Amino acid sequence: MENFWNVLRQSLKNMLGKPLWLLLVLTVCFASTPYLGRTIDDLPVAVIDMDHSSASRELARMLDAAPKIGVRAYADLPAAQADLAWRQLFAVIVIPVDFEKRLLRGEQLVVPVFGDATNRIANGQIQQDISATYNQLLRDHNGELLARSGFSAVQTQTLLDPLVARLVDLYNPGASFAAIVLPGLVTLILQHGLLLSSTRVSLNLRGGTPRSLRQPLSTRLGRYAAQLLIWIVLAMLLYVIWPYIFGFRQTSPFWALLGIVLPFLLAVLAFSEFLAELLPSEEAVYLTLTFVTLPLFYLAGYTWPPQAMPDWVLLLANAIPSTWTIRAVAEMNQMDLPLGAVGPHILVLLAMAAGYALLGTLIYQWRNWRTDHKAAAA
Repeated sequence: MENFWNVLRQSLKNMLGKPLWLLLVLTVCFASTPYLGRTIDDLPVAVIDMDHSSASRELARMLDAAPKIGVRAYADLPAAQADLAWRQLFAVIVIPVDFEKRLLRGEQLVVPVFGDATNRIANGQIQQDISATYNQLLRDHNGELLARSGFSAVQTQTLLDPLVARLVDLYNPGASFAAIVLPGLVTLILQHGLLLSSTRVSLNLRGGTPRSLRQPLSTRLGRYAAQLLIWIVLAMLLYVIWPYIFGFRQTSPFWALLGIVLPFLLAVLAFSEFLAELLPSEEAVYLTLTFVTLPLFYLAGYTWPPQAMPDWVLLLANAIPSTWTIRAVAEMNQMDLPLGAVGPHILVLLAMAAGYALLGTLIYQWRNWRTDHKAAAA
């Protein structure tokens, strides 16, 4: 036990003396700067009014009042299409001739919309606002027709809105799209940094080559405990303080986030020990982790739904600690779930920590047996 505390103190002293782990904070700072703009608003959209009627002007005003659209008037379609090609616009809306007449007659209307689909977030927001605006215009028009026909306000409301909808914030109630992207980004960066750091510690403990130096268990535990203390502080800084600086709404208390961060770090430490036993050298570790960084980004489940993944890909994704952590953090911080509701994710992380630790120990013992067997044969 005395050796454990001595190693723990010396490891903390070395890590605090050369705080290279602070580069992780700088990495997160640079990676999250695109989200400083908060919500995307007033995206430039061209409106070409070929009808010049009161209904077409009303539609243009309603589009301009939409939160994501900033209307720019154009006289002809070629000029708008040219600006769309040069990324000066995100969409082009053409209000056709006889728009008002056909609307009053109840005829079918087609309003051409040209969009830039290369920007999925902006394009999706514009599509939602256009659809909502057009539906509101039709609703107002139908409401006027019903009122002229003698329907009361209650009857009109019942006919136009037979179902009463109530919106409840379940996901991404924060300031912007980064409210769900940032936790995933932070988790992946934390995992990658801790894997590099702790795997290097494991390689140093064995002398850089397989089984060339056998360290006591207390020494290994002391080194890992020092890593755990530093990374808990980093994790809470990036999960709690950093979103607070950005102004994202957080529904989970500090202690609840700590309840998911600790199993996550334990699982990553065990995973790093498994990699250190599996890979032969420090260079192999760096090359392997560099290669798997991008696949882990897509396997995490927040940029692509897990339900759409093939079964064997989903199996690989579920074997990575970050997959379960991102789910738990998003559910607690964005969906207002208590710590008990994400208990299954925590159990999976703890089981993952035990499983990878057991695999690493088995490989360790097997290599020791091979080394002793060869030494005895020589």
